[in-house]
Amino acid sequence: MSNKQVEVNIAGQPYRFAIAPENEAALLDAVALVDTQMNKLRNNASAKGVERVAVMAAISIASDLLALQRKQQSDGAIPVDAIRARIRELNERADEALRQYAHVGTGTQAQPN
Repeated sequence: MSNKQVEVNIAGQPYRFAIAPENEAALLDAVALVDTQMNKLRNNASAKGVERVAVMAAISIASDLLALQRKQQSDGAIPVDAIRARIRELNERADEALRQYAHVGTGTQAQPN
């Protein structure tokens, strides 16, 4: 199956993703979550710089995920390995976002994927 090109905006920056069509809705949900979190943090006077906002958003989202993991573990509903895999995936996405924003304040601009 071929990938579909999807362009989204996160914190005012365009990004292009190549994804399987059946994953588009999940991607758009994730983008909305990250964009909302970054905008909320960016509007906070203590958050300076896009990279810092991206890190703070990633930590906030990871914290929510870990809280859910702890709750689900106590309920026994979700396997720990599945949660760990999801955290690794989110960390990889956060790393990619940081690479995308690394140019902020340097006068150069990274090319979105």
